Amino acid sequence: MAEDLEKEQMMDDFEDEDNLEFDDSSDLDFDDEEDLLGEEDDDEELIPSVLYKGIAKPKTEDDWRQLLMEASREGVPEYQITDTYKEGDLILHPQFGLGVVSKVVSPRKMEVVYDMSKKLMAMNMTPPREASAS
Repeated sequence: MAEDLEKEQMMDDFEDEDNLEFDDSSDLDFDDEEDLLGEEDDDEELIPSVLYKGIAKPKTEDDWRQLLMEASREGVPEYQITDTYKEGDLILHPQFGLGVVSKVVSPRKMEVVYDMSKKLMAMNMTPPREASAS
């Protein structure tokens, strides 16, 4: 019962707004804010993708190949082992041709479907430094 009285007193204290003080003299000023939520300065080049809003991710290699055949080569970057890719990204490999990343296996491995093959490829790797001759 004492517990109920204590809860009631706390609620009365909470509901009593006469004790609250607000400082109306300071207005909020957001003029100096340059970065607004939702706006990002993303200078990173976007890699063309076969996946776009509203399309389901393909389940089979043949489905990936179908998307690959419909894709345009325009603006497709050449594969670089140092770059990072995500599912749906198009890449141009000097030996295998146009491919689509069908699966990111790990931060450093991806599966790429090409016209006639499927390859496990490295990504996001830093090339080894060559030893300088002294």
